[in-house]
Amino acid sequence: MKSMYCACFLGLFFFQIVNTFSEELTKNLTVDSIAPDLFIVTHSFPWPSNSLVAIMENKDILMVDVPYTPEATDTLLNWIFRKYGKRNIVAINTHFHVDRLGGNASLLKHNIPIYSSDLTIEAIKNRGESSLNLLISWISDESIKNYYKNFKYVSPTKIFDSKKGLTLNFGKEMVYVKFLGIGHSIDNLIVYLPNKKVMFGGCMILSMEANKAGNFSDGNKEEWLKTIQIVDTSNYKLVIPGHGKYGGIDLIKHTASILNQ
Repeated sequence: MKSMYCACFLGLFFFQIVNTFSEELTKNLTVDSIAPDLFIVTHSFPWPSNSLVAIMENKDILMVDVPYTPEATDTLLNWIFRKYGKRNIVAINTHFHVDRLGGNASLLKHNIPIYSSDLTIEAIKNRGESSLNLLISWISDESIKNYYKNFKYVSPTKIFDSKKGLTLNFGKEMVYVKFLGIGHSIDNLIVYLPNKKVMFGGCMILSMEANKAGNFSDGNKEEWLKTIQIVDTSNYKLVIPGHGKYGGIDLIKHTASILNQ
């Protein structure tokens, strides 16, 4: 067992070292390559937040979450167009907070479909304003604070039943989007890319740098612990959290240990 663990760890370490590069698009927006067809996008407005760009088997592009603002999302899309040309793009919002869907207006401008669950639509309606006000109360930068005072939610456009989940087909490559239960928020989704052995856990997964659960005012800590324990870890080498450095499936165990504190 120990030798198998070491081999997996070394394989992951080699995978990261060989394929990693970072490109700064603006002073607060970076793209990090973690494989030839996988990119973590980090936007800081005000705090660093991760989204994912994946080049799929049929050459379509999958975006999981978007930067905080339409302007930053425009910048990201222009980078994609320069690098890959005009391609079919599909987006997913993993929950209703602005660090997941703040840039949706840019996607709509480019006629990019945005998938999310019925729970996210409900959360925007019932919790959007209070969640935004809480965010504003934490921000010290007046220009960023004023931006969010005038923020208007742009909802996802392709809504699926959270009880059924969603399967997206990209040629021979499948993507599974699942609601496993309440966690960081009442609507947080997990996105599985089994062919790439990648899981985008969003804010339901904590990075190794995290030493506390953070904001769960729109979720439930006890339910979060139950939900994290049923995440499928059987076929995944890379786990991408909503904030902080990506890692392996040890992020699941780390998240559970933080929630148990």
